[in-house]
Amino acid sequence: MRALSRANGSSDAYSRSTLTLVSTYYQSLRIGSKLIMTDLKIIILHVRYNTAIPKVFININSISHQKGRNTLFRFFSRSLPGINHERDTRCKICGHLFRDPYSHLFTLCQDILDIEKTIISTVNKLSFIKIHRWSMDTLDISKYNRTERIFPNLIGIIAHQLWKIICHKLFNTDESKPEPKFEQKVIETELLNLIETEKFITLKKIKHDEAILKNTNQDLHKYKFNKAWQTLFQFK
Repeated sequence: MRALSRANGSSDAYSRSTLTLVSTYYQSLRIGSKLIMTDLKIIILHVRYNTAIPKVFININSISHQKGRNTLFRFFSRSLPGINHERDTRCKICGHLFRDPYSHLFTLCQDILDIEKTIISTVNKLSFIKIHRWSMDTLDISKYNRTERIFPNLIGIIAHQLWKIICHKLFNTDESKPEPKFEQKVIETELLNLIETEKFITLKKIKHDEAILKNTNQDLHKYKFNKAWQTLFQFK
């Protein structure tokens, strides 16, 4: 149903509303200490990590993986729940002092450093864009072309999986719940399922053009899909 609704144009409405939200939010500081504080955090994000604001949000909006898109949006808007108040304190996971909970928990915490090689090998196996380290610079998808679909979706999927691990370590009180792990196979399955969905949407567009518009543009649709999604599940 999600795929069909997107094929019928609901994604365009979502994109417009999200971009309007982003552009409106970053035009000026708002009245009210909470929103001003959030804006200041984002200004610091731009200065400290050279993140292109609001381009990073425009690129995030092009991510198809819903949970990955939402996690990255909250990450760069500094609005993930439960960690915003943590400043200049010791990490509850590894015990190290940190200033910024976002950069620490997602890239510098010892538990993340322990799986960094697995994260890097996962990215390098599934994407044409290769990385040599896992860092804030890697998470910053504003530096990449929006027409490239594999890499930003992959980063979103990885960020969401890391957030699940972080949440379990910080907030879980139910010892019966299994601790989530970072496994390359899980990330790969999420990505391949996403590509299958995108391929289905492309097929629906082709059928729509043929039935309604009397237009046989299937070669163009297939070319755009193959270019955006690299070599996985290529249209022939």
